[in-house]
Amino acid sequence: MSSTSVEKETGMLDVGTHCEFCRQLDFLPFHCSFCNKDFCSSHRTKESHYCPSLETIKKDQLIENGTVHSGNNNEKYFKSLLPEKAHERIKQSKQQQQSSRITIKSTLNESSLNKLKKFFQSKRSKPIVKRSSNRVTDLVKLQKAAQGDSKIPVPNRVYIYAKSIDNNDSEFKPIYINKIWPIGRSLDYIAKQLSVVNNNANSNTDRNEKLFIYKLKDDQNLIQLNTGDRVSSTVSNLDYIYLIRGNEI
Repeated sequence: MSSTSVEKETGMLDVGTHCEFCRQLDFLPFHCSFCNKDFCSSHRTKESHYCPSLETIKKDQLIENGTVHSGNNNEKYFKSLLPEKAHERIKQSKQQQQSSRITIKSTLNESSLNKLKKFFQSKRSKPIVKRSSNRVTDLVKLQKAAQGDSKIPVPNRVYIYAKSIDNNDSEFKPIYINKIWPIGRSLDYIAKQLSVVNNNANSNTDRNEKLFIYKLKDDQNLIQLNTGDRVSSTVSNLDYIYLIRGNEI
């Protein structure tokens, strides 16, 4: 690959800016002139990203109204009006993200549920590399069997088992993806590796014909992955990934 192609591919990955509040990659970020940081459309207002300038504004208003005086009670009252500390906001944000992850039963339409039920009711497919009690051994075997793009740097590779529910007779395929990819790009790559028809990029594709990506959690539940998240924050080595066509509106 020429140096020009490498620079172009790298540039594609670096396009956009991460929101300072939720870390979502945004291609048209909003800049806050008060705190001099960039935010996505959901957190562009001072209130939504808890801009530090609000503290000064609220304090000035309270002082002007004669509400703030010395004493523990007034101090507690004033603190209750201030934005949460950064680590508390991050913790709350993570809790909201975890609670918003949708289980398989609540997201799939009837057609997709029938596919899934038929798949799990049949003889469950086994991965090409059998699990053992030693994750290190499992990972070494998976690394030897996994297929993927040789251009992906070895330190960036995340090794997974992938399967499409549309292909009920197929086994899990060991592949590796790039940890810096968005989940959306990983979905496209996995679909290509599994030879699954993928029309997600077509704006005219009906939602019931689109592919959605899920991860097996605790060997019992499937959780839907957000296509805007990064692989590094949502997928780990030895994870089982499913592509399922169709999702209710």
